[in-house]
This record gives sequence, structure tokens and C-alpha cells, in this order.
Amino acid sequence: MNHLAKKRCRNTRNLDESARKVILEKRLASLCKQAEELSILCDIKVGMVAFTPGETKDFAWPCLTQANATINEYLACDEAKQQIKLFTQETYLQRKVDAREKYIGKIEQTAEEKEMENLFNQLAWGKSIQELDARETKGLLKLFEAKQTKLNERKTKLNEHIDENVLNQTGANDSNAGEENHGNP
Repeated sequence: MNHLAKKRCRNTRNLDESARKVILEKRLASLCKQAEELSILCDIKVGMVAFTPGETKDFAWPCLTQANATINEYLACDEAKQQIKLFTQETYLQRKVDAREKYIGKIEQTAEEKEMENLFNQLAWGKSIQELDARETKGLLKLFEAKQTKLNERKTKLNEHIDENVLNQTGANDSNAGEENHGNP
């Protein structure tokens, strides 16, 4: 649908009636083509109705009965479903803002973790703990808690691994209990 590029809209108010009708017919034909492409590409139902106030002639695509059926089907949905289908720009922008705030929060958290790691290394290399302000102290406490949690998890996994090895060795020794030992330990 590369033909959807923005074109400058021509002012038709100063043109005579016949010229405006020609422009309307061309634009409606283009709109119908785009609606057909949209319905095929997205597998959705599309119906269009256009009319000029004060005139009896109206325009409908693909035909008046199908356009009316599509509109009536949409109106027959309960209001909750209609609201789900409507996607306002405000909702779209709010989702974008929320996603960006979440991303920024992750970056800030990573930056703080790196800063605390750096501060921890400085303390290891001889920086005095009295030189720290309250924020740095709180950050280091969080870092220490995270490190301690990781160490406890590693310790638990190591103990489980050792217990499995002991059980495997004990089970192997028990299965060899009835056999003769030919000088092998």
C-alpha cells in the first residue's frame, strides 16, 4: 500500500460543483481500493457509507446491503466489546509512555547497581566508609543483601549437589556389598 503516502490536500471549496463531484468520485474510488486492500490484508470486515447532506444519492461500498450489514453487526455487539475494539490515541500513547517508563526504570536500576559495584570496589581498595553519604550507604546495603542472597542460593545448590554425589556413592557401595573385593578399594 505504498500509494498511501501523504499528499497535499487541495482546497475544493472555490471550485465549481462539477469539478468537486469529479474529485469526490476519484477520491471515493481510491478509498474503496484502499478499503478492499485493508479487508484482504487484515482479514477484517469493512463497510463504507458516504453521503452528501441534502442529496438523495448516497455511496456505499462494497454495496449498500453489505455496508449496512457490517455496520449493524458492529452495532449489535455489546458495548464492552465495542470499547475493546476502539483503540484511542490516548490509550496508544499511554501504553507507549508506560513501556518507556518501565525501560527507563530498568536502566536506572542497572546504573545504580553498577554505581554500587564501583563503590564496593573502592571500599575494597581502601576508601573509608565514613566518606559515604546516606544514599550510598543504603545502596551498599542493598548490594550486600543481593550478594548474600546469591551466595545463599549457591550454597544451597552446592549442598544439594554434594548430597546427590554422596547418595550416588553410597548407592554404588551398597550394590557392591555382596561382591568379592579383589584388592580394589
